[in-house]
Amino acid sequence: MAERRENADRREQMIRRLVEAAGIVIDRDGYAAASTPAILRQAGVSRGALYHHFQRKEQLGDAVLDRQREFFEEVAEQAASGPAPELWLQALIDISHHYTASILQDPVLRAAVRLSIEPGPYQTAESYAAPLGAVTAVLESARTADELQDHVTPEEASRTLVGCYSGVQLLALALAERDALHQQVSAMWALTMPGLARPAVLTRLRLSAPPASTAPPR
Repeated sequence: MAERRENADRREQMIRRLVEAAGIVIDRDGYAAASTPAILRQAGVSRGALYHHFQRKEQLGDAVLDRQREFFEEVAEQAASGPAPELWLQALIDISHHYTASILQDPVLRAAVRLSIEPGPYQTAESYAAPLGAVTAVLESARTADELQDHVTPEEASRTLVGCYSGVQLLALALAERDALHQQVSAMWALTMPGLARPAVLTRLRLSAPPASTAPPR
């Protein structure tokens, strides 16, 4: 039993190592240019070790995107069953900054963002399903709590917000300004939140990142 557990732990560690290496290379070079030899060099493993777990580069891309999906599925689950925050719209703002901090620190999440915004096999509706679902879930809760203006439809608003955030990400990547991403996300909320929140709610919102979310990337 102990040996089986040890083997499973080694397998999980190797998979994590390979996915981390793929994330670094995809974040740096893009998916199309991310070569298997580059991923192997980054991971420091043999070709046989890679192909034992991932037979195709697409499987590595899927694993990278799974990191993003897991993040947003947790957000949606908390919105559905977790304790209600004081303001759901504040929770949404904080989630966006938490995600921003995470992608600054985690090359796999950065790679997932790059996969979904670059032309290629992952620029699909499926790549955006998890973030759209999570934002919609939080906005549905905000509507139930009477925080949204009457004209706001959660599903339509989520498409606008996810599109805006993706655009902010894309511009930050193009301009090499990721270090200023928190400020850019705050500016996005300054423009969009007045169209979402009831005036009495808007005055209570902090649009900037919580202090813990502004730590420099590792």
